[in-house]
Amino acid sequence: MSIRPVRTRWFEMLTSRDDLGLAIEALAKTDCVELETHSETHARLNLSDLHQQLDEYNRLARRYHPFWPASDPERSTMPGRPRSILANALENLLRWEQQAEPLVMRLERLTGEQDELQALGKMLQQSEGDTLDYTLLTHVGPALTARLFALPAKTRIEQLPGSLLIKRTRTSNQDYLLAVGPAGEVDALAADLAVLKGQPLSLPVSLHGNRSAVLEQLTSRVAALDEQIRQTREQIEDLSGPCNLVEALGNINRLEWLLTHISSMPITENFAWVTGWSSDTDGQQLKTALADAGINAIIEFPPPPREIRPPTVLKNPKWAEPFELFARMLGTPEENEADPSLLLAVLAPLLFGYMFGDVGHGLVLLIAGLLLQKRWPITRILIANGLSATLFGFVFGSIFGREDLIPALWVHPIEHPLPVLLVPLVGGVVILLLGLVLNAIESWWRRELLRWAQVEAAVMVMYLSLIASFFLPQAWLISSVALVWYFAGTLLQSEKGFFSTLLTAAGALLESIFQLVVNTISFVRVGAFALAHGGLSLAFITLANTTDSLVAGFVIMLVGNLVVIMLEGLVVTIQTTRLILFEFFIRFLQCTGRMFRPLEAPATISVNARREM
Repeated sequence: MSIRPVRTRWFEMLTSRDDLGLAIEALAKTDCVELETHSETHARLNLSDLHQQLDEYNRLARRYHPFWPASDPERSTMPGRPRSILANALENLLRWEQQAEPLVMRLERLTGEQDELQALGKMLQQSEGDTLDYTLLTHVGPALTARLFALPAKTRIEQLPGSLLIKRTRTSNQDYLLAVGPAGEVDALAADLAVLKGQPLSLPVSLHGNRSAVLEQLTSRVAALDEQIRQTREQIEDLSGPCNLVEALGNINRLEWLLTHISSMPITENFAWVTGWSSDTDGQQLKTALADAGINAIIEFPPPPREIRPPTVLKNPKWAEPFELFARMLGTPEENEADPSLLLAVLAPLLFGYMFGDVGHGLVLLIAGLLLQKRWPITRILIANGLSATLFGFVFGSIFGREDLIPALWVHPIEHPLPVLLVPLVGGVVILLLGLVLNAIESWWRRELLRWAQVEAAVMVMYLSLIASFFLPQAWLISSVALVWYFAGTLLQSEKGFFSTLLTAAGALLESIFQLVVNTISFVRVGAFALAHGGLSLAFITLANTTDSLVAGFVIMLVGNLVVIMLEGLVVTIQTTRLILFEFFIRFLQCTGRMFRPLEAPATISVNARREM
């Protein structure tokens, strides 16, 4: 655990070509490897001869993917080289296609018929009072045609042909139009309705009788189709085993993942060279993963290539990881920059809790964070913020805006606004000084501590003396010493002329001191938000007390507290973020680093899978 980001190590691994797939999977499983190819390497893998095979697989996937079983990691293998993997898998898929295609066509025909019958049934269910004999529709004769169309709900049709008999039925999500008349006129109507996304539906010739009789016929036929569809699906599923479909699909999924990452790797006829970055500082995780997978490989950690910038890793405990979000807003801290996540795990909740101090509101956020953290880990911030708000609620003596239920451990903000405003000023000074100290630590890491001591240290001393002068007037003497210190240090570092350096230094000093003073004063808004939180809660309490109805008062309090939690909680969160980014981070953080992106393992990873020798 450290505030300094960890620099990743460059690694190089030599393994056999046949073991490459399993080796990459084993490395990915460690979650501490990012692959990157050295620009000077040669003998890249040529995948041009695999394109035809991959195109054939994609054709099969577009057609049959809904009918394929899910891949099983335990049954997939990684047999040798990509060509053999893909060839064996395609052979099984084509064998399955030959047997499955008639069944798929039958299934599509059955489901299509069922969908049309169900649509016709929905229309009939909405057609109460219909006395039409549907036997006539299915036997209208050669000169006339009867056709049913399904349209999107509330479709507007400007004009219908007067030569056709039209019956229109509306449902909640679909419109239906039944047209009877000369075949040519019905065909013209079909063309017009196609523009309106109208779909023609078949009218089975077996329909006889009135609406009730037809509904019974449809129900019986749909039930029969259900059974036929179930049997056909089972027949398709039964083909998976003899054709080794699960294994074939698993191999192709893993192969696609592998080809994505090895296309630029140097690979010879017998060997492969894998390079990249690792967050494994001693290399033991990588070596152990390869050994456990039975991979024969040579792995070394030489100096990295000069032209490649190494990524950095933020190493924080689980409870502090959500607070990495603040630094990520700017980028990634580099090796010689401080990672503020650990500090923010304390500072951010303190700022939030002070502005949002209420036992009830804090407990709501705490419970919300506990419930949501498994699904969205970032919501762990709510746990810290909610706990802080609860503690400050006891300090301010507030529960859901009520200040008459528990005594305040310190003061009620509305009754004593001045100390509530002044305390954040002290906190602001501490936070700004912390930022300046982190800047000094970064200078030490960069071996520039002397330069910091000559100039920036003088600025920090001057800032402290200005603050101290409000309580001890003699502190102005320290400011004078710091002023001389600052100009002397600037002259030592400058290569320009004397007077030019002094003028530039004076301008920079005024800017720095002014910025520090303004940043300090900006922390007053922390106290202002604490007052606003209490005032808004008090407003809803006053409004609830004006009603004589207990129910109405309860509703007002409930709605009011929800508004406070959601609206003001959001505003306070934004304010906390602004103080961190624009008052704290500007003192030391640039985020010029490169994020470490570990290689993700394939969905069907199995590093102990069988290999063909």
